[in-house]
Amino acid sequence: MKGYRLFLFLLFHLSCLVGQETKELNLSVPDFTKPMIRFIRVYGEKSELEPPVIVVSDERTAVPTGLKSDKVVIEFDVASKVPPNLFARFIHCSFDWKEDENIFINEATAYRTSNIFWESAPISSKYYNFRGKIIVPNEQVKFKFSGNWKVKLYDYSEPEVALAEARFFVINPIANVQMRFYSSFYKPERNVTASAYDIEVLVTASSRAKLIENYLHTVVLYRNHRWFEPFVISMNNPTTDYFRYKFTVSIFGFVSNGKVFRIEGVPAENGYRVIDLTNLALFPSMNAPVRLPLSDIRRRGSFFEPHDDGAMVTRFVSPGYDDYVYIEFILDPEGWETNEEVFLVGSFNNWKPTREWRMYYDETERIFKLRQWVRRARHNYLYATGRLGDDGNVIRVSYDEFEGNTVTSSQTFLSFVYYRNPGYGGYDEIVGFNIGTYFTSGR
Repeated sequence: MKGYRLFLFLLFHLSCLVGQETKELNLSVPDFTKPMIRFIRVYGEKSELEPPVIVVSDERTAVPTGLKSDKVVIEFDVASKVPPNLFARFIHCSFDWKEDENIFINEATAYRTSNIFWESAPISSKYYNFRGKIIVPNEQVKFKFSGNWKVKLYDYSEPEVALAEARFFVINPIANVQMRFYSSFYKPERNVTASAYDIEVLVTASSRAKLIENYLHTVVLYRNHRWFEPFVISMNNPTTDYFRYKFTVSIFGFVSNGKVFRIEGVPAENGYRVIDLTNLALFPSMNAPVRLPLSDIRRRGSFFEPHDDGAMVTRFVSPGYDDYVYIEFILDPEGWETNEEVFLVGSFNNWKPTREWRMYYDETERIFKLRQWVRRARHNYLYATGRLGDDGNVIRVSYDEFEGNTVTSSQTFLSFVYYRNPGYGGYDEIVGFNIGTYFTSGR
């Protein structure tokens, strides 16, 4: 009887461990009546290093962009027993990503496609089953209007519920755009270098463009591949709690001779950390979490490995190993105590801090930890601090507490110029575009 009870105890204990392992590894079987989007990204057709920008033209177009790609690739990984019956819808948005309620711009039937190329995941893949790709523009979808665009994925069985969305840009280069960077300072709350940028975007257009002065209203800056972190310079600057630090903005001049959009005190940040999951010896596919070979530590301002300007790089991954690895990230604060929450942010989550990417502090080991599924690739990333807002979004984001701050980070900025076109009921079009860094600026 004692042996039987011991057997039952061990069996129960083992089942609990299995259940805990399944939960810990996030391998709970999805409801296969509904596909689950594991990850989505958008990049230029010629290279995954290229920004997701499409160029269109009309009789006003006057300026070359220098971009290599004229199409974008929308790529998404799905957990599903069979290739899901999905379609994509494309939605035009204002400069601050609010969807336009404009039937002339957002025609429900014109901007929609189910022309998806499917490929199967490697047979050993545990996290996703199929990868879908859409390249636009194509035979079904052509973009007549420039501006901010979202792509949303839907299941035909439930066409009102978006499964995932991503962002890209359509530009019509009507105006000439120059970016100028100036070395500046900000007031860090931590003991880090106070290096910052003042950035000016000079916009000029000929009379042929016929741009109405007051309708040229906003310039938005992004660090490359970080499309959820806009630096907005606007005539009606929207309030936001996203960044910890506040920036001074100003607009002056006239578009005929040069209209200047200026933002001051943007932290220079640090160079990106790099994790290369293409090394199968260090990061094998297995049922247990793979811990970083060495713990990450706080940085005071230097970095050691050239990064990829924020991009995910998969070109060195063979098809047979193009899966996801369950990684345990370790950040050793070396005794440093923070009053903020810590988030892992990088190319593996589209540079968007969320609740799922929040780290927890292990009181015993005195380190921050996070276990997450990460696509096998070479990734760039940083550790951010911030807080979860009442709506579940992360606010007061900054990177200097655990990453330091240095003017030598050489991150690329992209500028988009927005004009309120009064036609078709009114919409924000992108009439200017440029790419620059502190080291290439004509300051």
